[in-house]
Amino acid sequence: MGLHIGVIGGGFAGTVHLEEMVTHADVDRISVADSDRARLELIARDYPTQRAEPDYRALLDDPTIDVVDVCLPHDLHHPVALEAFAAGKHVILDKPIANTLAEADEMIAAADAAGCRFYVALNQRFLPCHQRTKDLLDDGFIGRPSLAMLTIAGDERARMGIPGHWKGTWERAGGGALADSGTHLVDLALHWFGPPTALQCHLARHVIAAPDKADDTAVLILQYPHLTVSLAVDYASGGQPWSESRSLWSESGAIHVRLEASDPMEVWDAGELIPQHVEHDPEWWPWSVRRGLAHAVAAIAADRPFVVTPSDARAALRIIRAAYESADHGRRILMSDADETSA
Repeated sequence: MGLHIGVIGGGFAGTVHLEEMVTHADVDRISVADSDRARLELIARDYPTQRAEPDYRALLDDPTIDVVDVCLPHDLHHPVALEAFAAGKHVILDKPIANTLAEADEMIAAADAAGCRFYVALNQRFLPCHQRTKDLLDDGFIGRPSLAMLTIAGDERARMGIPGHWKGTWERAGGGALADSGTHLVDLALHWFGPPTALQCHLARHVIAAPDKADDTAVLILQYPHLTVSLAVDYASGGQPWSESRSLWSESGAIHVRLEASDPMEVWDAGELIPQHVEHDPEWWPWSVRRGLAHAVAAIAADRPFVVTPSDARAALRIIRAAYESADHGRRILMSDADETSA
């Protein structure tokens, strides 16, 4: 018998999660919880749901539900996940893992104590172009890179511009552009290059005027013994469609990725362009989310390991919190000195 999945939160991310759950071979039933009753009615109409509840606790109390998929604002990740583990549910959680390292540690410990699986959806790991990049780096195809630049330029002015909306707030989102989409860039950098020795961050709010919002622009430099990695995120780029790129350079070659392109990769070796032809969908965001969820659900159903662990998600959060500390104090942070517990 397949899994009964309870999706908590039917907003922008939640509907993409639902699209994967309704087609997954290991999912037998789906239930949904959302406090917005009008949205809940639409979901119940458009998706084959077992239950549609305005209070997520009704799903936690349902003994037939095996897994809850939490698609809520960042500040709710910690309390809802803890309740789910206490109810004996496996948890799939949209990124980031939490807003603080103390919260993340409590969540990981609660999952272990309950014997429950815990998966944080860092979906960009599942893009074939990013997987190929990892393989090329591990194989030493372009030699040792000396510079990498990972960039996101997108338009979040609508939600960031609403005072009181959780998006980009310090209290609910844990920060602005860096804490949100920047999590993906940090995770990729750690996945490709490992932990940095030091970092320095500059944050700004150039466009967003709502007083309760954090950074709309962030530049984070990760320092390695033989490599410099620049991560840039901008949430006020309204002049073109959302754009994401990654470039890596070495003495002998280069790797370039542009996610909005139909053919997203260029790889250069000794001045020669080496075709890659990786599988890709220009509508890469929902595609990558679904690929990651497909892996997570299959791993839970078959009791197999996840390729992305809660410790990976915690490591990304540690860099994010250290980056905000760097920006607050205007100084370089040695990762050996970064706070491991309370950031």
